[in-house]
Amino acid sequence: MSTSRALLCRRSALFALFVALASSPLACKKGADTAGPDGAGGSGAAVAGGTELRYKAGAYKLKADVKFSFKATSPQGVNEASGDISGLLDVSDAGDKIKVALAVAEVRDFVLGKDMLPPPKEGETPVDPKAAVQSFTGAFVADMRGELDEAATKALPETAAAKEKKGVEAAVAGFATGVLGLPELPKAPLVEGKQVETTERKDENLQGLVIPVDTTSKFTLIKIDSSSGKRIAEVKYESESSGAVEQGKQLITLEVAAEGTVLFNLDDQIPVRRTSSSTTNIAAGQMGVEIVNSIDSTFSPA
Repeated sequence: MSTSRALLCRRSALFALFVALASSPLACKKGADTAGPDGAGGSGAAVAGGTELRYKAGAYKLKADVKFSFKATSPQGVNEASGDISGLLDVSDAGDKIKVALAVAEVRDFVLGKDMLPPPKEGETPVDPKAAVQSFTGAFVADMRGELDEAATKALPETAAAKEKKGVEAAVAGFATGVLGLPELPKAPLVEGKQVETTERKDENLQGLVIPVDTTSKFTLIKIDSSSGKRIAEVKYESESSGAVEQGKQLITLEVAAEGTVLFNLDDQIPVRRTSSSTTNIAAGQMGVEIVNSIDSTFSPA
């Protein structure tokens, strides 16, 4: 079966697609940024051009309470998944970046649709997905905006250990890393009530299929609320992405529409809440799959 057909037909691939497409709600990644260069300085600083949002350096811990839902409609039918979990994010210095160690503290709900994960091989003991989530640990390295540093993350011993996981455990580990990660923050400073637009082009790898994707993102600082005694910035995000690649005589297309909101504590430089939703359409000839995601995360000091 070709990669494109596997993307659209294999139910076992759908959960992996969810992992790949469950992007953070404020994904302002490297690219041709129309908003200007990345500035330095602490979060909440009144720099030229507006207010910057950056994570705090140093050691601290966050608890993340996460609810998610997933629905995929493909030629094979409809598959859905949902979950309600709590995770622990242990943040430490990594030079001019941060390392975030991840662990799941509680699994209140975790439901997968039929055949969303690969069946056990002959003689292999089936792994309970809920138990696999409960035992998950992992780590990543990011810059002060929460953008993943792939090279530094690859070098972590936790990453090497994750490569030993197979089947259900590997798929669940990828999912947990995606939904428990920090929200990515805007690259450019924001001014209240003013929309900032960024553009980028990057390659997306979906189940081995590399697609060049153009993305236009819009960020708006809705307000800064100080009623709690802390300055809480509310940032709205929306984006549209599209890309295509030829595979043999077939054109594979990808389109994504996403939106979300992040509440960020400017004084303590930590996230408070993120909500995000996205709709992804992948088409190959006459076949297509639609994937709808939603994530709602609440963060608090641990």
